[in-house]
Amino acid sequence: MNSVLKWAGWFLLCAILQSTLVPHIAIMSVKPDLLLLTLFCLAISAGIMPAVFAGFLVGLGQDLFSADLLGQNALAMTVTGALCGLFNERVMRLDPIMRVVLLLAAFIFLDIIIMVVHIATSGGAASAIFSELLVVTLPRAVYTLFFAAFPFIWSNVIKPQRLVG
Repeated sequence: MNSVLKWAGWFLLCAILQSTLVPHIAIMSVKPDLLLLTLFCLAISAGIMPAVFAGFLVGLGQDLFSADLLGQNALAMTVTGALCGLFNERVMRLDPIMRVVLLLAAFIFLDIIIMVVHIATSGGAASAIFSELLVVTLPRAVYTLFFAAFPFIWSNVIKPQRLVG
């Protein structure tokens, strides 16, 4: 129960920061995604099921406050959390380089799901996916990697996990 409250507090803090502080630190309209970063940290530390539940709740919260189609963020965050959590359960140890690669893949996967939903509902062209990933997703992911350095340093340098054995 203590862990659930801790993660709920982190998600609440990141949601507040995402709506208040992040618009002010945008660089050329590129904003970091603190909620996806928190979901990623939960997925690699707790596994697939907590990431699925948290991804659904966070995505549903984003859907309730956006003008987009209801359910697209919930779907995208749930599937992204599940894949990151699944990767954590199938790989014994994630070194920092693999965490960076997995976080970049999570951003790409999340945005692909959202773009496919947009294309399916609006009848748009699928040819715009690659340029959208290159122009929007990649800069957002790289900017978020700057903020990801803090939990990565915390978990690898300041408070590394000890192996019991």
